[in-house]
Amino acid sequence: METGVTTELYPPERIGRVREATAKAGLGAVLLTPGPDLRYVTGYDAKELERLTCLAVPAEGEPFLVVPRLELPAAQESPAGALGIELVPWDETDDPYALTAARLPAGMASVGVADRMWAVMALRFRAALPGAGQVAAGSVLRELRMRKSAAEVAALREAGAAIDRVHRRVPGLLKAGRTEREVGRDIADAIIAEGHARVDFVIVGSGPNGANPHAEPSDRVIRPGEPVVVDIG
Repeated sequence: METGVTTELYPPERIGRVREATAKAGLGAVLLTPGPDLRYVTGYDAKELERLTCLAVPAEGEPFLVVPRLELPAAQESPAGALGIELVPWDETDDPYALTAARLPAGMASVGVADRMWAVMALRFRAALPGAGQVAAGSVLRELRMRKSAAEVAALREAGAAIDRVHRRVPGLLKAGRTEREVGRDIADAIIAEGHARVDFVIVGSGPNGANPHAEPSDRVIRPGEPVVVDIG
Protein backbone atom coordinates (compact mmCIF):
# COMPACT_ATOMS: atom_id res chain seq x y z
CA MET A 1 0.00 0.00 0.00
CA GLU A 2 2.69 2.49 1.02
CA THR A 3 4.87 1.54 -1.95
CA GLY A 4 1.97 2.06 -4.32
CA VAL A 5 1.22 5.48 -2.88
CA THR A 6 4.88 6.47 -3.20
CA THR A 7 5.13 5.29 -6.79
CA GLU A 8 1.85 6.80 -7.93
CA LEU A 9 1.94 10.16 -6.18
CA TYR A 10 5.70 10.69 -6.22
CA PRO A 11 6.96 8.89 -9.36
CA PRO A 12 10.75 8.63 -9.77
CA GLU A 13 10.57 10.27 -13.20
CA ARG A 14 9.18 13.50 -11.73
CA ILE A 15 12.57 14.67 -10.55
CA GLY A 16 13.88 14.05 -14.06
CA ARG A 17 11.21 16.37 -15.41
CA VAL A 18 12.29 18.99 -12.89
CA ARG A 19 15.87 18.66 -14.15
CA GLU A 20 14.72 19.08 -17.75
CA ALA A 21 12.64 22.14 -16.84
CA THR A 22 15.61 23.59 -14.96
CA ALA A 23 17.83 23.24 -18.02
CA LYS A 24 15.13 24.64 -20.31
CA ALA A 25 14.85 27.71 -18.07
CA GLY A 26 18.58 28.28 -18.36
CA LEU A 27 19.23 27.68 -14.67
CA GLY A 28 22.17 25.81 -13.23
CA ALA A 29 20.04 24.22 -10.50
CA VAL A 30 16.93 24.61 -8.40
CA LEU A 31 17.16 24.63 -4.61
CA LEU A 32 14.03 23.53 -2.76
CA THR A 33 13.65 24.00 0.98
CA PRO A 34 10.68 22.65 3.01
CA GLY A 35 7.33 23.56 1.54
CA PRO A 36 4.91 22.47 -1.18
CA ASP A 37 7.51 22.24 -3.95
CA LEU A 38 9.82 19.94 -2.00
CA ARG A 39 6.83 17.80 -1.05
CA TYR A 40 5.64 17.69 -4.67
CA VAL A 41 8.99 16.54 -6.01
CA THR A 42 9.97 14.05 -3.31
CA GLY A 43 7.01 13.40 -1.03
CA TYR A 44 9.11 14.56 1.92
CA ASP A 45 6.98 16.78 4.18
CA ALA A 46 10.00 18.23 5.94
CA LYS A 47 9.81 20.46 8.98
CA GLU A 48 10.61 24.13 8.47
CA LEU A 49 13.58 24.62 10.78
CA GLU A 50 16.46 27.06 11.16
CA ARG A 51 18.66 24.11 10.16
CA LEU A 52 18.88 23.76 6.39
CA THR A 53 17.02 21.03 4.55
CA CYS A 54 17.40 21.48 0.80
CA LEU A 55 16.83 19.42 -2.33
CA ALA A 56 19.31 20.45 -5.01
CA VAL A 57 18.39 19.52 -8.59
CA PRO A 58 21.18 20.55 -10.97
CA ALA A 59 20.48 20.88 -14.68
CA GLU A 60 23.44 18.54 -15.19
CA GLY A 61 24.25 15.92 -12.60
CA GLU A 62 22.38 13.96 -9.98
CA PRO A 63 19.99 15.49 -7.44
CA PHE A 64 20.73 15.28 -3.74
CA LEU A 65 18.92 16.13 -0.53
CA VAL A 66 20.86 17.93 2.19
CA VAL A 67 19.37 17.28 5.64
CA PRO A 68 20.40 17.89 9.25
CA ARG A 69 21.64 14.59 10.65
CA LEU A 70 18.93 14.67 13.32
CA GLU A 71 16.32 14.74 10.53
CA LEU A 72 17.95 11.95 8.50
CA PRO A 73 15.65 9.15 9.79
CA ALA A 74 12.56 11.15 8.83
CA ALA A 75 13.95 11.74 5.34
CA GLN A 76 14.82 8.05 4.94
CA GLU A 77 11.34 6.98 6.01
CA SER A 78 9.60 9.47 3.70
CA PRO A 79 8.83 8.74 0.04
CA ALA A 80 12.11 10.52 -0.79
CA GLY A 81 13.97 7.61 0.74
CA ALA A 82 12.48 5.24 -1.84
CA LEU A 83 13.20 7.45 -4.85
CA GLY A 84 16.93 6.83 -4.97
CA ILE A 85 17.78 10.45 -4.16
CA GLU A 86 21.14 10.73 -2.42
CA LEU A 87 20.69 11.92 1.15
CA VAL A 88 23.52 14.13 2.40
CA PRO A 89 23.42 14.60 6.19
CA TRP A 90 25.25 17.44 7.88
CA ASP A 91 26.37 17.93 11.46
CA GLU A 92 26.14 20.94 13.77
CA THR A 93 29.73 21.98 13.04
CA ASP A 94 29.23 21.88 9.25
CA ASP A 95 28.26 24.72 6.93
CA PRO A 96 25.37 23.17 4.96
CA TYR A 97 25.34 26.03 2.44
CA ALA A 98 28.99 25.54 1.58
CA LEU A 99 28.41 21.78 1.51
CA THR A 100 25.56 22.22 -0.97
CA ALA A 101 27.50 24.67 -3.13
CA ALA A 102 30.53 22.35 -3.29
CA ARG A 103 28.40 19.58 -4.80
CA LEU A 104 26.84 21.78 -7.49
CA PRO A 105 28.39 22.49 -10.91
CA ALA A 106 30.92 25.30 -10.88
CA GLY A 107 30.27 28.55 -12.70
CA MET A 108 26.48 28.56 -12.59
CA ALA A 109 25.06 31.90 -13.78
CA SER A 110 21.74 31.53 -11.97
CA VAL A 111 19.79 29.21 -9.69
CA GLY A 112 16.12 28.85 -8.83
CA VAL A 113 15.26 29.07 -5.15
CA ALA A 114 12.03 27.84 -3.58
CA ASP A 115 9.33 30.49 -3.55
CA ARG A 116 8.91 29.99 0.20
CA MET A 117 12.60 29.79 1.06
CA TRP A 118 13.36 31.89 4.13
CA ALA A 119 15.19 35.11 3.26
CA VAL A 120 18.05 34.26 5.60
CA MET A 121 18.59 30.99 3.70
CA ALA A 122 18.43 32.68 0.30
CA LEU A 123 21.05 35.17 1.50
CA ARG A 124 23.28 32.36 2.77
CA PHE A 125 23.03 30.67 -0.62
CA ARG A 126 23.84 33.96 -2.34
CA ALA A 127 27.03 34.13 -0.29
CA ALA A 128 27.87 30.46 -0.95
CA LEU A 129 27.21 30.82 -4.71
CA PRO A 130 28.52 34.35 -5.34
CA GLY A 131 28.42 34.14 -9.13
CA ALA A 132 24.86 32.83 -9.37
CA GLY A 133 21.84 35.08 -9.56
CA GLN A 134 18.61 33.90 -7.94
CA VAL A 135 15.14 33.52 -9.45
CA ALA A 136 11.95 32.06 -8.01
CA ALA A 137 11.84 28.31 -8.66
CA GLY A 138 8.06 28.48 -8.92
CA SER A 139 8.49 29.72 -12.48
CA VAL A 140 10.17 26.39 -13.29
CA LEU A 141 7.82 24.11 -11.34
CA ARG A 142 4.47 25.78 -11.96
CA GLU A 143 3.79 24.19 -15.34
CA LEU A 144 4.82 20.76 -14.07
CA ARG A 145 2.49 21.03 -11.09
CA MET A 146 -0.43 22.13 -13.26
CA ARG A 147 -0.35 18.81 -15.12
CA LYS A 148 -1.96 16.33 -12.76
CA SER A 149 -1.51 12.58 -13.07
CA ALA A 150 -4.46 10.24 -12.65
CA ALA A 151 -3.20 9.42 -9.15
CA GLU A 152 -3.03 13.10 -8.21
CA VAL A 153 -6.55 13.73 -9.52
CA ALA A 154 -7.83 10.76 -7.53
CA ALA A 155 -6.08 12.01 -4.38
CA LEU A 156 -7.58 15.49 -4.82
CA ARG A 157 -11.04 14.00 -5.26
CA GLU A 158 -10.59 11.88 -2.16
CA ALA A 159 -9.44 14.92 -0.16
CA GLY A 160 -12.40 16.94 -1.41
CA ALA A 161 -14.86 14.19 -0.54
CA ALA A 162 -13.35 13.91 2.95
CA ILE A 163 -13.72 17.62 3.69
CA ASP A 164 -17.27 17.54 2.30
CA ARG A 165 -18.08 14.87 4.88
CA VAL A 166 -16.71 17.17 7.57
CA HIS A 167 -18.92 20.02 6.36
CA ARG A 168 -21.95 17.76 6.61
CA ARG A 169 -21.07 17.06 10.25
CA VAL A 170 -20.69 20.72 11.22
CA PRO A 171 -24.41 21.56 11.73
CA GLY A 172 -24.68 18.84 14.36
CA LEU A 173 -21.76 20.38 16.26
CA LEU A 174 -23.18 23.92 16.34
CA LYS A 175 -25.38 23.98 19.40
CA ALA A 176 -26.33 26.78 21.75
CA GLY A 177 -24.49 26.50 25.05
CA ARG A 178 -21.27 25.21 23.51
CA THR A 179 -18.17 27.37 23.24
CA GLU A 180 -16.48 28.25 19.97
CA ARG A 181 -13.41 26.40 21.22
CA GLU A 182 -15.37 23.20 21.86
CA VAL A 183 -16.89 23.33 18.38
CA GLY A 184 -13.51 24.09 16.81
CA ARG A 185 -11.89 21.15 18.59
CA ASP A 186 -14.62 18.78 17.39
CA ILE A 187 -14.28 20.04 13.82
CA ALA A 188 -10.50 19.54 13.92
CA ASP A 189 -11.01 15.99 15.22
CA ALA A 190 -13.50 15.34 12.41
CA ILE A 191 -11.04 16.53 9.76
CA ILE A 192 -8.50 13.95 10.94
CA ALA A 193 -11.13 11.24 11.41
CA GLU A 194 -12.32 11.68 7.83
CA GLY A 195 -8.85 11.03 6.46
CA HIS A 196 -6.86 14.26 6.29
CA ALA A 197 -3.30 14.13 7.58
CA ARG A 198 -3.45 17.44 9.43
CA VAL A 199 -5.56 20.50 10.16
CA ASP A 200 -4.35 23.81 8.76
CA PHE A 201 -6.93 26.03 10.44
CA VAL A 202 -10.39 26.10 11.99
CA ILE A 203 -12.28 29.38 12.37
CA VAL A 204 -15.43 29.51 14.50
CA GLY A 205 -16.84 33.00 15.03
CA SER A 206 -20.19 33.32 16.80
CA GLY A 207 -22.28 36.47 17.09
CA PRO A 208 -20.05 39.58 16.91
CA ASN A 209 -16.96 37.41 16.46
CA GLY A 210 -18.30 36.45 13.04
CA ALA A 211 -17.32 39.92 11.80
CA ASN A 212 -13.67 38.94 12.16
CA PRO A 213 -12.77 36.84 9.08
CA HIS A 214 -9.78 35.30 10.88
CA ALA A 215 -11.32 34.82 14.31
CA GLU A 216 -9.66 32.23 16.52
CA PRO A 217 -12.11 29.97 18.40
CA SER A 218 -12.60 31.48 21.85
CA ASP A 219 -14.40 30.58 25.05
CA ARG A 220 -17.42 32.59 23.97
CA VAL A 221 -20.62 30.58 24.42
CA ILE A 222 -22.82 30.26 21.34
CA ARG A 223 -26.25 31.73 22.01
CA PRO A 224 -29.61 30.59 20.59
CA GLY A 225 -30.50 32.08 17.21
CA GLU A 226 -27.23 33.88 16.51
CA PRO A 227 -25.16 33.39 13.35
CA VAL A 228 -21.92 31.42 13.45
CA VAL A 229 -19.19 31.71 10.82
CA VAL A 230 -17.20 28.52 10.23
CA ASP A 231 -14.18 28.31 7.93
CA ILE A 232 -11.92 25.27 7.77
CA GLY A 233 -8.94 24.07 5.84
